[in-house]
Amino acid sequence: MLYFSLSLSYWLLLFFNEQCKGDRDVSSVKMKICVLDCNKKAIFEKRVIDIPLKEEIVITKSIEWFNDPEPCMIHRSAVMKRLYFELLEYLESQKNNGNRLLALETIPAPLLDMLDIDTKAAFIDIK
Repeated sequence: MLYFSLSLSYWLLLFFNEQCKGDRDVSSVKMKICVLDCNKKAIFEKRVIDIPLKEEIVITKSIEWFNDPEPCMIHRSAVMKRLYFELLEYLESQKNNGNRLLALETIPAPLLDMLDIDTKAAFIDIK
């Protein structure tokens, strides 16, 4: 499973780098966030594309976009790329507006619900 996770992260990074050569800044793909608890103590810090997505969201989106309840690697990675891209766009816009520390309740539910993060999380600090 670790090999799958690492190879998928690497593949996503390559994909996003190709997509970003034109109008997007490659640094957004490498963007890190720090997930904080209610005392603003770090729970973890990761690149956005390394944060796990909830399996049920991946399946739901695979059904919605591809009519595939048991997504193959191609459909799974396409769903994950699109979800990460939406999250990166949102975080980049918040960062550009000077909002680096986000309370979880201010993040749109569709974006927040897809992340498989600790239930003790209260804030996201955009690095």
